[in-house]
Amino acid sequence: MEKHTRSYVQLLKPGITFSNTISGIAGFFLAASVVPFQWAALLGVVVGIAGVIASACVVNNVLDRTIDKRMKRTAKRDVASGAIRVRYALVYAALLGVVGFTALAALTNALTVWLGVLAYVWYIVVYGIAKRTTAYSTVIGGVAGALPPVAGYTALTNQVDLAGVVLFLILFFWQLPHFYAIAMFRRDDYAKAKLPVWSVRFGMQNTKVQIFVSVLFYAFAASLLSFFGYTGIIYLVLSSALSVYWIYTGIRLYRKVDDVKWARSMFGVSLVVLLAMCVLISIGGYLA
Repeated sequence: MEKHTRSYVQLLKPGITFSNTISGIAGFFLAASVVPFQWAALLGVVVGIAGVIASACVVNNVLDRTIDKRMKRTAKRDVASGAIRVRYALVYAALLGVVGFTALAALTNALTVWLGVLAYVWYIVVYGIAKRTTAYSTVIGGVAGALPPVAGYTALTNQVDLAGVVLFLILFFWQLPHFYAIAMFRRDDYAKAKLPVWSVRFGMQNTKVQIFVSVLFYAFAASLLSFFGYTGIIYLVLSSALSVYWIYTGIRLYRKVDDVKWARSMFGVSLVVLLAMCVLISIGGYLA
């Protein structure tokens, strides 16, 4: 029983589910600095986004089971290894999806539900096809990953205004260096699975350049919340400091460590940046 409990939890891809949920919460609290706070909507954001993302991750485990078998990192995933049967995984995904979309429908609004549908279909279908066929899959997949904070925001505002667009851009450009870094230190695995990620298609040095460029775009996007008046100077200073730290880490280690260690360092910083930015976005509208 303990093994199956742990197995079903892992099907959710807890890291992805958690990071998407907290970005949705961040978008919600930014909206709450503009329009009245609603506890029901917050519950809808937490349960809804977590349920929808978790369901999509389970379906992804099912669809990618053949690919997963070819990669050392994923060969022991529970669906790929046969520890959990496909039909059970799909039932599990369906239940999670019902919970997630019901929470969004009952506690938020139709716009937020449709954003959930878009993210779900984009991640499973559009990104699922892209990662098997093009090196631009990270860019394409970034659309789905950038929608949760927008959904958190629209759960209160019921509209995609300029702040919603900026939230999308922040998470979109954050994802690029994050996943390019993974593509670097997992390059051999991706090559073995015949997945044309950027590092496999264009090499490690080119991927490093893409990471630097993406971080610069992220830094610009993060500053826009203050330039458009949704957050104050404190948010701008702190978010800019995070961006500078990310860039500085990349420059400082560029010649000191090998490509894999450099990528792991940049990946680690990306996690710190995400968590810190979600906090800053959540409180940025209340700070001077």
